[in-house]
Amino acid sequence: MATKIESWLNQAEMNLSNGSGVSTEDLRTLRALICGEQQHLLYIWANADLVAADVISWNYFGPFDSEFMFDPKNECPYKNVKEAMADGWRVISFPGIEYPLDNAHTQLGHEFILERFFASGEGLDYTPHGARK
Repeated sequence: MATKIESWLNQAEMNLSNGSGVSTEDLRTLRALICGEQQHLLYIWANADLVAADVISWNYFGPFDSEFMFDPKNECPYKNVKEAMADGWRVISFPGIEYPLDNAHTQLGHEFILERFFASGEGLDYTPHGARK
């Protein structure tokens, strides 16, 4: 992290010396570097083991409090895993390959686990359980 902050400071000094200054976005970047980033996890259950398969259920976890009552109006912000990947989420776990009758009565769908790092206080606005607190 110290290297990233040092790099930011060097860039800011160059911006100041050439007259372009430091923007609000530059300061947000510095704040994120100082505060560090926090891991958020997005679980997506899809109707097939393909990244372009439709989402059938989802859950979202991060370093925040949320309500634990399911709210069906909170649909997944992504149509499929591919869309989430395009928004910066990284797949860290793919669905296991199973024979058609394995877990036939308990399987929710094909589970993908994605991660993304956000600055403190940032992330998706809501979870399937309600708005983030």
